[in-house]
Amino acid sequence: MEKFGQKAENPAEETNFSDHLIESNISPVHKGIGKLFEIKDNPDKIVRMESFEDLEDRYKGQVDPIVVAELGQKLYGELSDTYGINAPVEFVIGKDQENKDVVYAIVDKIEGKDLDKIDATSELTEKVEKLYESIAQYYLDKFSLDEEVGLYLADINSVSQYVYGKKKSDKEPNIYLVDTDLYIRDGKVALCNVVLWLYRHMVSVEKKFGKKFDHAREIIQKILDTPLSDKLDEPRRLAAEKIIVKTRKYLDGSLSIDDNDPHPIFSD
Repeated sequence: MEKFGQKAENPAEETNFSDHLIESNISPVHKGIGKLFEIKDNPDKIVRMESFEDLEDRYKGQVDPIVVAELGQKLYGELSDTYGINAPVEFVIGKDQENKDVVYAIVDKIEGKDLDKIDATSELTEKVEKLYESIAQYYLDKFSLDEEVGLYLADINSVSQYVYGKKKSDKEPNIYLVDTDLYIRDGKVALCNVVLWLYRHMVSVEKKFGKKFDHAREIIQKILDTPLSDKLDEPRRLAAEKIIVKTRKYLDGSLSIDDNDPHPIFSD
């Protein structure tokens, strides 16, 4: 993180419902990794738990975990309200069964199929194309912000993070972002890397659905054409320009995908 180290001024009220949770089998792939649970008295919700310790390690002690949860609530809300990407999540501060501080992420249970495993149809292809247009627009808007203030979700690009289906109140199926981890970044260099990975993920989705997402590609091109902030120091400017050049070559097909590209949630 470059800029947004913060401490919580007014710690949120804690909630302890760890005794009301049962292990969920909804996602065998993520079982034990994201610690998925269901609420005994509310089977329509799925709960994921992240410890303060893990969040402090992720943000290198620069950001209070309560602030991370508050920022996550704001950013996922923005994703839904402004960009039409369904991400219904509520972050709650609480205790686990060992009385350790945790952040609970509570989401609606979606009855459906993982988007990376579902068969392609013309209707679904149109919805997936719109999804990637919205993700690209989200990052274009973030890229256009001042270097000092841009905060964004860094891990929403993979089709494996989405489910196509219905929550209890739905009449028609929708695409939902269900992997709502708290990976928040700032700074243009990291954002350049996120955009590179947006293209990497999108090109594999295009192959699955048998269509190039032309509008999303145009938006990514706009990101790459956006001038970098004058507030970038020379080392960060050079790092950003290097990633931009590589993404341009991916986009125009002059360079094959490099399997060694560092993932944005793990790279500085």
